Amino acid sequence: MKTTLKTIALSLLVAISTSAFAGEKAEKVVSPELNVQIKATADSKVVVMFNKLEGELVKVKIYDAYGALIYSDKDVASSKYAKAFDLSAYPAGKYAYSVSNDVYSVSKVVELK
Repeated sequence: MKTTLKTIALSLLVAISTSAFAGEKAEKVVSPELNVQIKATADSKVVVMFNKLEGELVKVKIYDAYGALIYSDKDVASSKYAKAFDLSAYPAGKYAYSVSNDVYSVSKVVELK
């Protein structure tokens, strides 16, 4: 009888704590579209800029000509992202830039000379 009561009490405690934890989970914030601008400058730099919703997770990735990931960044904090990537240490060639959230993705290939 004691074992049964302990089992029921433990099951009830687990059920209550699980439902309380699930209730705290916030909904993800996702933009249906990102206005992404990816521009090469004359000095082997590429500027990536976009606006997003506050708290939205957006990933920025850069791949070399062989498809190897050379840079990865995640931004959650701000609603504006603007970063200049200096690729002067890398050889001339094509680099693919990818900006994505959970529902939208933009890719662009930039050739550095």
